[in-house]
Amino acid sequence: MLNSDRLNRSSFILPCESTMRSFGEVPPQVSKVVLGAGPLAAGLGFYEVAIAVFLPLEGVSITNVGAILTTFGLAAVVCSIPFSILSDRYGRKLLMFVGALLSMPVTMIPGFTSDFFILEMSALVGGAAEAMYISTWNAYLADATSVSARPATFSLSFVVFTMGAGLGSFLPAIFPLLPLNFLEAHRITFVALGLLGLLTPYAVSRWAVDIKPVRSRRGILPRKSLRILAKFSTANLMIALGAGLIIPLIPTWFYLRFNVTDAFSGPVVAVSNILMGIAAIASPSIAKKTGLVVGIAATQLTSTLFLLATPFSPTAPIAAILYVVRSMLMNMSSPLADSLLMNLVAQDERATASALNAVVWRIPNAASTVVGAAALSGGNLSLPFYLCTVLYVASITLFYTLFRNLQHPKASE
Repeated sequence: MLNSDRLNRSSFILPCESTMRSFGEVPPQVSKVVLGAGPLAAGLGFYEVAIAVFLPLEGVSITNVGAILTTFGLAAVVCSIPFSILSDRYGRKLLMFVGALLSMPVTMIPGFTSDFFILEMSALVGGAAEAMYISTWNAYLADATSVSARPATFSLSFVVFTMGAGLGSFLPAIFPLLPLNFLEAHRITFVALGLLGLLTPYAVSRWAVDIKPVRSRRGILPRKSLRILAKFSTANLMIALGAGLIIPLIPTWFYLRFNVTDAFSGPVVAVSNILMGIAAIASPSIAKKTGLVVGIAATQLTSTLFLLATPFSPTAPIAAILYVVRSMLMNMSSPLADSLLMNLVAQDERATASALNAVVWRIPNAASTVVGAAALSGGNLSLPFYLCTVLYVASITLFYTLFRNLQHPKASE
């Protein structure tokens, strides 16, 4: 952390030669599978943003739209654990293939019907499909790569997913420029992205290697990795609590603080997502220079400084810049954290450990959003940022204390 100033100056030259060399460490077959996930990410990014506007215009009540999104999210959380256990016992490829294949019709259905029952059932299937694919994903990447190649592999994965989702969520912004009715443009895009999503199961079937764990465990809990997972997830839980206080409510905060609508905050969030993906290109270089633990702590701590400065912004554009830089820095640590966790847990517990860690994130993250919303509605526009900062600093401190003496501090070892 002492050399973070030098680290930050060198790591923002994107793309740099050293980073391109780092991505060269990713096995070619794995690279093809990762790049093949781009269409799936774009479809999910468009789906989650577009239905919130498109379905009400089609006559679906906002309450029912909320129910659809909630069903999707809950199904993804609930199904992630059983599918991750199956992945650890029987292998990764089949679950990834089926999950990616089922996502295709789910993306297409809003383009064909506005019937609530059909949309609700498709959301249930879509959440389960996401759980099949995502809960297995990190374990597959770890199984298919060496320790030294994992930071580059997880960074490439983060870049593809984040930029794919960002591009998908940005598509509605260009609909007014098209010679199509606004609703027709949505319908065509739902169907087109669903068909394009066929490239993802094709990539899995064509290039993914079906690597089964050497020893398959029989229990539900990842007992061999439980101690490591408990430490990792405790620090992750505090980040989740802090983020939930304000990050999902950023558009609301912009409206209350500067009286700007989502015409301003929407593009800010979309640009933030795309730039997060670009910034993650530098993550392998950071891992090589500092090691995974210091790299994670340094990027998160620097991000927290920009978070703390945001509520002091005098204008919306300045606040937007601070928010985007914060997002880039915080999410540069994400592929490094994924790589670290997969390095530390047992091979036959990787999918379950990844899924449990995601559950530990999602539940407190969703719960704390209610607290943040209450603070904003009460006129305490800065309080969520302050509480988030305290939780972030506590998490970073705990994480560094627990993992600073790891046997393999650098990704190249």
